[in-house]
Amino acid sequence: MTVPCSECDSQFDDIYSFSVHFKVAHQNCSKYFCKVDQCTRSYNVYASFRRHLILSHHVPVLASQPTPLISQVVASNNDNCESNFVSSYLDVASQSDCYTSDASGDKPSVKDLLRQQEDHFIAKLYENPSFPHLPLNVKKQIGGMFNVLRNPFQHLQTEYKRFKYFESCGAYIPPISYEIDSREERVKTKGGVTLCMKSVLGQFIPLQSDVISNLMQCEVWKRKVAHFNECDIVMPVNVYFDEVEPNSALGSHCEPLGCSYVQIAALPPEWISRLENIFLALLFDGNNRSIYSNKKTFRPLIDELLYLETEGISLTITGLSTYKIYFVVAFVLGDNKGLNGVCGFVEGFSAYHYCRICNVHRDQAKQMFVEDPALLRTPENYAAAVELQDPQETGVKEECIFNRLPSFETPTDICVDQFHDLTEGVAHYTMLSVLKHFHGLNSMFINTLNNRMYCLDLGVDSDNRPPLINLDRLVNKDKLKMTGAEMHTFIRLFGVLVHDMIPEGDLFYELYLLLNDITSILYAKVLPKDMDKILQVKVKDHHMLYVNLTGEDLKPKHHFLVHYARLFQMMGPFNLIGTVRFEAKHREISQTAGACISRVNLSKTVAIKQQLGFCFRSVSNASLRQNMDYGPCHLLNLKELDTYPSFSLTLPGRIFDEPMQSVVTWVTYKGTTYKPKQVLLCSIDDFGLFSFAEIELIIKDDKKPLFICSSLDTIGYFSDVRGYEVKRMTEVNNWFAIDHDNLLDYNPLCLYQMSSSELVTVLKYTL
Repeated sequence: MTVPCSECDSQFDDIYSFSVHFKVAHQNCSKYFCKVDQCTRSYNVYASFRRHLILSHHVPVLASQPTPLISQVVASNNDNCESNFVSSYLDVASQSDCYTSDASGDKPSVKDLLRQQEDHFIAKLYENPSFPHLPLNVKKQIGGMFNVLRNPFQHLQTEYKRFKYFESCGAYIPPISYEIDSREERVKTKGGVTLCMKSVLGQFIPLQSDVISNLMQCEVWKRKVAHFNECDIVMPVNVYFDEVEPNSALGSHCEPLGCSYVQIAALPPEWISRLENIFLALLFDGNNRSIYSNKKTFRPLIDELLYLETEGISLTITGLSTYKIYFVVAFVLGDNKGLNGVCGFVEGFSAYHYCRICNVHRDQAKQMFVEDPALLRTPENYAAAVELQDPQETGVKEECIFNRLPSFETPTDICVDQFHDLTEGVAHYTMLSVLKHFHGLNSMFINTLNNRMYCLDLGVDSDNRPPLINLDRLVNKDKLKMTGAEMHTFIRLFGVLVHDMIPEGDLFYELYLLLNDITSILYAKVLPKDMDKILQVKVKDHHMLYVNLTGEDLKPKHHFLVHYARLFQMMGPFNLIGTVRFEAKHREISQTAGACISRVNLSKTVAIKQQLGFCFRSVSNASLRQNMDYGPCHLLNLKELDTYPSFSLTLPGRIFDEPMQSVVTWVTYKGTTYKPKQVLLCSIDDFGLFSFAEIELIIKDDKKPLFICSSLDTIGYFSDVRGYEVKRMTEVNNWFAIDHDNLLDYNPLCLYQMSSSELVTVLKYTL
């Protein structure tokens, strides 16, 4: 069965050749006529025409002997193109003496040229006396190679084939639909609208010292690994749950998606914060959890986590051996509402016992400044509360679904989140009271603060510049419209902006300083083991001063902060188990949902898109590490600098021997961007003060940057603004070179000029 072209009467043996011919030779054709077996059907859409050829005339999609496509298409499209191509090819072929023209003297087709080259290659192999006498096998192999070249993308022609191919090679892990429950839905039939039972589906992704710097040093992890042998390889995994709104939050179709992510908690901080290292595990319609229960909704995820903990997975490393790796859930992460809901506690914070950490009554929590050990929830009294089934008296609605895991304990392994509790909670309440107080003392305070905040060069914090404060919203509505990141920047720099306008000994400013200290501790990545005692005192003083100055009761988020001191010993630095990066992961889901018009089974659409992204990462063999990225560069002879004698001896030997180096305008290394004039924290001097330096040049040294810096003179600690006063030393050449790995802290800082002319720099967090 051949397919004649309605435009030029060319004959084709398969749909594929016919399609290519039409796209190249008749790309402007808008109507398609069928001439197979005197058929007179016509179509305006090529897809319909193609379907007609396959179903009605049984034309094969791809024939075993492909149509000589190249010569026909090129000849019908542009004779000059073939002429030029063949001429250039003949020039090459004539040099190898493998081309012979036919008797008529006509130029051969491209297909004939390829076959002549193939015959010439086989003949040349026979000419070799050392060639093994296996001509049939060799010719089959070479013939197979040419067949692949004739149609290299045959296995990727359709979306179905593409998905199957990537799935077969292990790069694409398709989401698995699982049944949560069933419900009645309307179905249109010829007899009218009827109700039928339809499965409710979700989408599941298979997962098969003296300082504390990660959770593996903490009490919770030590308890979990005690169940394994010392020789076992056990990796901690954090599980996160939250709901994201793919539609307009103010629209009539506000239907959230429930998202559960997993994260390998043992990764270094610069890797664990990358969004591609946070993996989607479960996706479902958010309303289904409250309708059909947590147990049914999270069943496949719990089964998978149970398998990873009890059976583990085998990992074979080429050239070494096969290792068994177990993955254990360290913590369940999320915001307060999400954690209470998925772990079986009451979700409303007006309940009598809303706290998932202790069993305090809401009235007592309003004046609770220190944690009461007698009220703490333990696995034993939690189990008793589950048996009692009295949420009003216990705050427990049902048993936590994660209790199926052997190493998981409720409520010990349910985490807290400093982003929602502090930055978007307690900090908002405190700064509202502080700003309203100073506005009452000085009517120009807010205007002056706005002007200084607008003009201040924030440097590395420019992306999180706080918005100007709306006085009407502040006074009449008790609101500060800031994101969590903007609030964090505002807390760090508030003292720098307003110090000269603060009356000496003002208690509201003391309240702000306590908030600044708490924020600095909770955002730290490494802390001394005894920091819990300092944190407990700071939280107690802050809460007592807040109640005394404002006359207000403590809010639920104030109460959660009371537990942080004890939880630090159990969970480690809170910045490493925060939810900020998980919140950023929601943006990918929102973008996919926004690009999809249909809302039918939206969870599966989003899950497929997420897994295709993971498929690309697998196919491209992308590493967990992030390669160094840099801006425009130029060559510079370091010896030509006037300051070269001051820093030459601090250069690495390879750069000292070759002073002609590539200098870049910016560099991004391990997820952090560095630019000239930023401030780096280099070391601690003999007096116990931090030594700061300003970046002058950035050298692209192999796979990591080398900084040429000028030293800053540290005058001392400016306690009133929680920063360090420094000054530039312009009278001497004090440049030096420092490697990235030798920095005391990798975060770049900025110099701020105060209104009273002091030059200060403020740390990101406690060191």
